[in-house]
Amino acid sequence: MTSKMWGTTIAVGSYLIALLLSFWLPLFVCLAIPIIGLGGYNVVMAIRHPRPNLTGSVIPVEQAQAVETQKIEKESSAPTEPVIEKPRLSEQVSSEFAQVMEYLEVLEDMVISEGQKDALDNEIVEKALALFARLQRVIPLLHELNNSEVNHTVRRLILKDLNGLINPFLRLSGDAKRTNRRTLLNGLRDVDSKISVIVSTVEHKDLLELQTKAELIHQRYSSSEL
Repeated sequence: MTSKMWGTTIAVGSYLIALLLSFWLPLFVCLAIPIIGLGGYNVVMAIRHPRPNLTGSVIPVEQAQAVETQKIEKESSAPTEPVIEKPRLSEQVSSEFAQVMEYLEVLEDMVISEGQKDALDNEIVEKALALFARLQRVIPLLHELNNSEVNHTVRRLILKDLNGLINPFLRLSGDAKRTNRRTLLNGLRDVDSKISVIVSTVEHKDLLELQTKAELIHQRYSSSEL
């Protein structure tokens, strides 16, 4: 039976009861019986079937849980963009220089950390990071150069020379750092000068290859007929 039919039944029943009791009860009491009956029914229906109010609709617990479950399933099934990780510098070079590149990254992190703590002045941080960046650009080129002497020099520059400059300096106290900062800067400059020589060697090799290839192309096509 629907709620509307229940309401009609209760209204008619309350009226008949009031009519029967009208022989013994005052009129105003009999008139109140149908009103009380319908009022009680409305209260019961309001509790069992809550209606929307000014703050929003009331959703049964089961329905709310179902909606939340569907939302979670939709989000979990939605395609996500793949995370592309940039390869570390040590993964971009030959195994001979993988350790060297890793150590360069360690030195770089150390200098940045000390600079953030104001344990190194800006000039030292800037020149050290510029040197590290230059080395990171040069090392991948050494594979094409294929010169064992140059490879040995670069490894010594980083693992021994830079290591012997930067680590002892970082262990100094603040006053000692300020007093000996020029010694570190001069050492960084000397390493950079040696890297310039190596870069010139790489460029010279590239220039020779360019000239050789250009001459070959000239000889091959300058006198040929189309």
